[in-house]
Amino acid sequence: MNAQELKTAAKQFGADLIGIADVRNLKYLPPDDNPLSIFPQATNVIVLGRKIPRGTLRGIEQGTEFDNSFSQFGFMTLEDNLLAKTTYDVSIWMEARGFEAVPLFAYDCDGQPVGVPVAPGKPEPNVILKYRIMAQAAGLGETALNGLFLTPEFGPRQRFAMLLTDAALESDQPFKPHMCDDCGKCVAACPLQALSAEKAKLFGLEGYQRPVAERDNARCLRCKNGAIATNYGRFETVERVAAACSRACIAALEERNLCGEKFKQPFRQSQPWGRDINGEKIF
Repeated sequence: MNAQELKTAAKQFGADLIGIADVRNLKYLPPDDNPLSIFPQATNVIVLGRKIPRGTLRGIEQGTEFDNSFSQFGFMTLEDNLLAKTTYDVSIWMEARGFEAVPLFAYDCDGQPVGVPVAPGKPEPNVILKYRIMAQAAGLGETALNGLFLTPEFGPRQRFAMLLTDAALESDQPFKPHMCDDCGKCVAACPLQALSAEKAKLFGLEGYQRPVAERDNARCLRCKNGAIATNYGRFETVERVAAACSRACIAALEERNLCGEKFKQPFRQSQPWGRDINGEKIF
Protein backbone atom coordinates (compact mmCIF):
# COMPACT_ATOMS: atom_id res chain seq x y z
CA MET A 1 0.00 0.00 0.00
CA ASN A 2 1.31 3.42 -0.93
CA ALA A 3 -0.07 6.94 -0.47
CA GLN A 4 -1.72 7.10 -3.89
CA GLU A 5 -3.49 3.78 -3.39
CA LEU A 6 -4.80 5.04 -0.04
CA LYS A 7 -6.01 8.32 -1.52
CA THR A 8 -7.76 6.54 -4.38
CA ALA A 9 -9.51 4.20 -1.93
CA ALA A 10 -10.54 7.10 0.33
CA LYS A 11 -12.10 8.94 -2.61
CA GLN A 12 -13.99 5.78 -3.55
CA PHE A 13 -15.31 5.65 0.03
CA GLY A 14 -16.64 9.20 -0.29
CA ALA A 15 -13.80 11.46 0.87
CA ASP A 16 -13.66 14.83 -0.86
CA LEU A 17 -10.35 15.69 0.79
CA ILE A 18 -7.47 13.58 2.03
CA GLY A 19 -4.02 14.54 3.27
CA ILE A 20 -1.22 12.74 5.07
CA ALA A 21 0.78 14.39 7.86
CA ASP A 22 4.16 13.08 8.98
CA VAL A 23 4.12 12.73 12.79
CA ARG A 24 7.71 14.00 12.84
CA ASN A 25 6.25 17.44 12.09
CA LEU A 26 3.99 17.07 15.16
CA LYS A 27 6.40 15.79 17.80
CA TYR A 28 6.75 19.27 19.28
CA LEU A 29 3.11 19.22 20.43
CA PRO A 30 2.51 18.73 24.16
CA PRO A 31 1.23 15.30 25.28
CA ASP A 32 -2.35 16.58 25.66
CA ASP A 33 -2.42 17.44 21.92
CA ASN A 34 -0.07 14.86 20.48
CA PRO A 35 -1.17 11.93 18.29
CA LEU A 36 1.71 9.85 19.70
CA SER A 37 -0.02 9.97 23.09
CA ILE A 38 -2.81 7.92 21.54
CA PHE A 39 -0.76 5.71 19.22
CA PRO A 40 2.99 5.76 20.07
CA GLN A 41 3.88 3.71 16.97
CA ALA A 42 2.07 6.05 14.58
CA THR A 43 4.02 7.27 11.58
CA ASN A 44 1.34 9.42 9.96
CA VAL A 45 -1.94 11.21 10.62
CA ILE A 46 -4.38 10.78 7.76
CA VAL A 47 -6.92 13.61 7.57
CA LEU A 48 -10.17 12.92 5.71
CA GLY A 49 -12.71 15.56 4.73
CA ARG A 50 -16.19 15.63 3.29
CA LYS A 51 -17.52 18.87 1.90
CA ILE A 52 -20.45 20.80 3.27
CA PRO A 53 -22.77 21.42 0.30
CA ARG A 54 -23.02 25.13 -0.41
CA GLY A 55 -26.79 24.73 -0.74
CA THR A 56 -27.13 23.79 2.94
CA LEU A 57 -26.22 27.39 3.79
CA ARG A 58 -28.71 29.02 1.44
CA GLY A 59 -31.66 29.21 3.84
CA ILE A 60 -29.50 30.66 6.62
CA GLU A 61 -27.87 33.15 4.25
CA GLN A 62 -31.35 34.31 3.23
CA GLY A 63 -32.57 34.25 6.86
CA THR A 64 -35.47 31.95 6.02
CA GLU A 65 -34.56 28.37 7.09
CA PHE A 66 -32.35 27.37 10.02
CA ASP A 67 -33.19 23.93 11.41
CA ASN A 68 -33.29 21.53 8.47
CA SER A 69 -30.77 21.78 5.67
CA PHE A 70 -27.53 22.90 7.34
CA SER A 71 -28.10 21.36 10.75
CA GLN A 72 -28.48 17.92 9.14
CA PHE A 73 -26.75 17.80 5.75
CA GLY A 74 -24.06 20.31 6.70
CA PHE A 75 -23.45 19.21 10.27
CA MET A 76 -24.95 16.31 12.23
CA THR A 77 -25.93 13.79 9.55
CA LEU A 78 -22.91 14.72 7.47
CA GLU A 79 -20.55 14.18 10.40
CA ASP A 80 -22.23 11.36 12.32
CA ASN A 81 -23.27 9.24 9.33
CA LEU A 82 -21.61 10.14 6.05
CA LEU A 83 -18.16 11.17 7.27
CA ALA A 84 -18.18 8.48 9.94
CA LYS A 85 -18.93 5.84 7.29
CA THR A 86 -16.10 7.08 5.09
CA THR A 87 -13.67 7.06 8.02
CA TYR A 88 -14.76 3.59 9.12
CA ASP A 89 -14.45 2.19 5.60
CA VAL A 90 -10.93 3.60 5.16
CA SER A 91 -9.93 2.21 8.55
CA ILE A 92 -11.20 -1.28 7.67
CA TRP A 93 -9.53 -1.09 4.25
CA MET A 94 -6.18 -0.28 5.88
CA GLU A 95 -6.46 -2.90 8.61
CA ALA A 96 -7.24 -5.55 5.97
CA ARG A 97 -3.76 -4.75 4.66
CA GLY A 98 -2.12 -5.21 8.05
CA PHE A 99 -1.84 -1.57 9.15
CA GLU A 100 -3.51 -0.30 12.29
CA ALA A 101 -5.69 2.78 11.80
CA VAL A 102 -7.12 4.67 14.79
CA PRO A 103 -10.27 6.59 13.70
CA LEU A 104 -10.98 9.90 15.43
CA PHE A 105 -13.61 12.58 15.00
CA ALA A 106 -12.32 16.12 14.60
CA TYR A 107 -13.87 17.53 17.74
CA ASP A 108 -13.51 21.28 18.06
CA CYS A 109 -12.47 21.52 21.69
CA ASP A 110 -9.54 21.22 24.03
CA GLY A 111 -8.76 17.99 25.87
CA GLN A 112 -11.39 16.63 28.20
CA PRO A 113 -9.74 15.23 31.35
CA VAL A 114 -12.04 12.67 32.95
CA GLY A 115 -9.64 10.96 35.33
CA VAL A 116 -6.08 10.54 36.48
CA PRO A 117 -3.20 9.40 34.22
CA VAL A 118 -3.01 5.61 33.95
CA ALA A 119 0.77 5.74 34.45
CA PRO A 120 3.44 8.30 35.39
CA GLY A 121 4.30 10.56 32.47
CA LYS A 122 1.07 9.95 30.60
CA PRO A 123 -1.48 12.73 29.98
CA GLU A 124 -4.91 12.64 31.56
CA PRO A 125 -7.57 11.09 29.37
CA ASN A 126 -9.02 12.23 27.03
CA VAL A 127 -6.42 13.43 24.54
CA ILE A 128 -8.24 15.34 21.78
CA LEU A 129 -6.17 16.40 18.79
CA LYS A 130 -6.34 19.93 17.42
CA TYR A 131 -7.62 18.95 14.02
CA ARG A 132 -6.78 22.29 12.38
CA ILE A 133 -3.12 21.69 13.11
CA MET A 134 -3.38 18.11 11.84
CA ALA A 135 -5.12 19.25 8.64
CA GLN A 136 -2.54 21.96 8.00
CA ALA A 137 0.28 19.47 8.59
CA ALA A 138 -1.46 17.21 6.05
CA GLY A 139 -1.35 19.98 3.45
CA LEU A 140 -5.09 20.64 3.31
CA GLY A 141 -5.41 24.29 4.33
CA GLU A 142 -5.04 26.98 6.99
CA THR A 143 -6.85 28.57 9.90
CA ALA A 144 -8.37 31.94 8.99
CA LEU A 145 -8.65 35.14 11.03
CA ASN A 146 -12.11 34.03 12.22
CA GLY A 147 -10.67 30.74 13.57
CA LEU A 148 -12.31 28.53 10.93
CA PHE A 149 -10.30 26.19 8.73
CA LEU A 150 -10.07 27.07 5.03
CA THR A 151 -9.23 24.77 2.14
CA PRO A 152 -8.50 25.85 -1.44
CA GLU A 153 -11.34 23.62 -2.64
CA PHE A 154 -14.22 24.69 -0.40
CA GLY A 155 -13.16 27.56 1.86
CA PRO A 156 -14.66 26.79 5.33
CA ARG A 157 -17.19 24.27 3.91
CA GLN A 158 -15.95 20.86 5.09
CA ARG A 159 -15.93 18.49 8.04
CA PHE A 160 -12.89 16.45 9.04
CA ALA A 161 -12.00 13.15 10.67
CA MET A 162 -8.59 11.59 11.29
CA LEU A 163 -6.82 8.25 11.25
CA LEU A 164 -3.59 7.55 13.11
CA THR A 165 -1.64 4.82 11.36
CA ASP A 166 1.62 2.89 11.51
CA ALA A 167 1.72 2.58 7.71
CA ALA A 168 4.86 3.96 6.06
CA LEU A 169 3.31 6.46 3.65
CA GLU A 170 4.68 9.38 1.69
CA SER A 171 3.38 12.43 3.50
CA ASP A 172 2.11 15.70 2.04
CA GLN A 173 3.89 19.00 2.51
CA PRO A 174 2.41 21.25 5.21
CA PHE A 175 0.15 24.02 3.91
CA LYS A 176 1.72 27.47 3.75
CA PRO A 177 -0.98 30.05 4.63
CA HIS A 178 -2.04 32.32 1.78
CA MET A 179 -5.84 32.23 1.53
CA CYS A 180 -6.86 34.54 4.38
CA ASP A 181 -5.65 38.09 3.78
CA ASP A 182 -6.91 39.44 7.13
CA CYS A 183 -9.55 41.51 5.32
CA GLY A 184 -11.57 41.64 8.55
CA LYS A 185 -14.95 41.07 6.90
CA CYS A 186 -15.59 38.15 9.27
CA VAL A 187 -14.96 40.39 12.28
CA ALA A 188 -17.17 43.18 10.95
CA ALA A 189 -19.96 40.72 10.09
CA CYS A 190 -20.47 39.47 13.67
CA PRO A 191 -23.50 41.30 15.17
CA LEU A 192 -22.33 40.37 18.68
CA GLN A 193 -18.77 41.65 18.22
CA ALA A 194 -17.46 38.29 19.43
CA LEU A 195 -14.24 38.49 17.39
CA SER A 196 -11.34 40.82 18.13
CA ALA A 197 -8.65 41.18 15.46
CA GLU A 198 -6.73 43.54 17.76
CA LYS A 199 -6.24 40.69 20.23
CA ALA A 200 -5.33 38.10 17.59
CA LYS A 201 -2.80 35.40 18.45
CA LEU A 202 -0.72 33.19 16.18
CA PHE A 203 -2.15 29.72 15.58
CA GLY A 204 -1.28 26.80 13.35
CA LEU A 205 1.44 24.26 12.68
CA GLU A 206 4.79 25.39 14.02
CA GLY A 207 6.55 27.39 11.31
CA TYR A 208 3.28 27.96 9.41
CA GLN A 209 1.27 30.04 11.85
CA ARG A 210 -0.92 33.06 11.14
CA PRO A 211 -3.05 35.45 13.26
CA VAL A 212 -6.40 34.23 14.61
CA ALA A 213 -8.79 36.67 16.26
CA GLU A 214 -9.64 36.33 19.93
CA ARG A 215 -13.17 34.93 20.25
CA ASP A 216 -15.67 35.44 23.06
CA ASN A 217 -17.16 31.96 23.34
CA ALA A 218 -19.89 33.08 25.75
CA ARG A 219 -21.24 35.41 23.07
CA CYS A 220 -20.93 32.77 20.36
CA LEU A 221 -22.99 30.37 22.47
CA ARG A 222 -25.86 32.88 22.36
CA CYS A 223 -25.51 33.73 18.67
CA LYS A 224 -28.78 33.86 16.67
CA ASN A 225 -27.04 34.38 13.33
CA GLY A 226 -26.54 30.81 12.15
CA ALA A 227 -24.28 29.44 14.88
CA ILE A 228 -25.33 26.22 16.64
CA ALA A 229 -24.59 25.64 20.32
CA THR A 230 -23.90 21.92 20.67
CA ASN A 231 -24.80 19.56 23.49
CA TYR A 232 -22.58 17.67 25.94
CA GLY A 233 -21.96 14.96 23.33
CA ARG A 234 -20.02 17.52 21.31
CA PHE A 235 -18.52 19.15 24.41
CA GLU A 236 -20.94 22.12 24.37
CA THR A 237 -18.95 23.90 21.69
CA VAL A 238 -20.22 26.27 18.98
CA GLU A 239 -20.64 25.19 15.36
CA ARG A 240 -19.91 28.31 13.28
CA VAL A 241 -19.69 27.31 9.61
CA ALA A 242 -23.18 28.75 9.01
CA ALA A 243 -22.70 31.76 11.30
CA ALA A 244 -22.38 35.34 10.08
CA CYS A 245 -18.58 35.33 10.43
CA SER A 246 -18.22 32.26 8.20
CA ARG A 247 -20.77 33.33 5.61
CA ALA A 248 -18.98 36.67 5.23
CA CYS A 249 -15.76 34.73 4.71
CA ILE A 250 -17.34 32.55 2.02
CA ALA A 251 -18.55 35.63 0.18
CA ALA A 252 -15.12 37.28 0.45
CA LEU A 253 -13.25 34.20 -0.78
CA GLU A 254 -15.58 33.86 -3.77
CA GLU A 255 -15.14 37.54 -4.60
CA ARG A 256 -11.38 36.88 -4.74
CA ASN A 257 -11.97 33.73 -6.83
CA LEU A 258 -10.07 31.61 -4.31
CA CYS A 259 -12.33 28.56 -4.03
CA GLY A 260 -11.80 25.71 -6.46
CA GLU A 261 -15.49 24.82 -6.54
CA LYS A 262 -17.35 27.27 -8.80
CA PHE A 263 -21.05 28.14 -8.97
CA LYS A 264 -23.41 29.81 -11.42
CA GLN A 265 -24.71 32.28 -8.82
CA PRO A 266 -22.72 34.25 -6.22
CA PHE A 267 -23.07 33.10 -2.63
CA ARG A 268 -24.19 36.50 -1.35
CA GLN A 269 -27.33 37.40 -3.25
CA SER A 270 -28.82 40.01 -0.91
CA GLN A 271 -27.83 42.31 1.92
CA PRO A 272 -26.70 40.44 5.06
CA TRP A 273 -28.99 40.35 8.07
CA GLY A 274 -28.14 40.36 11.78
CA ARG A 275 -29.73 39.62 15.18
CA ASP A 276 -28.58 40.72 18.59
CA ILE A 277 -27.90 38.42 21.56
CA ASN A 278 -31.66 38.22 22.28
CA GLY A 279 -32.55 37.43 18.68
CA GLU A 280 -33.87 40.91 17.94
CA LYS A 281 -33.21 42.36 14.50
CA ILE A 282 -30.22 44.73 14.24
CA PHE A 283 -29.98 45.10 10.45
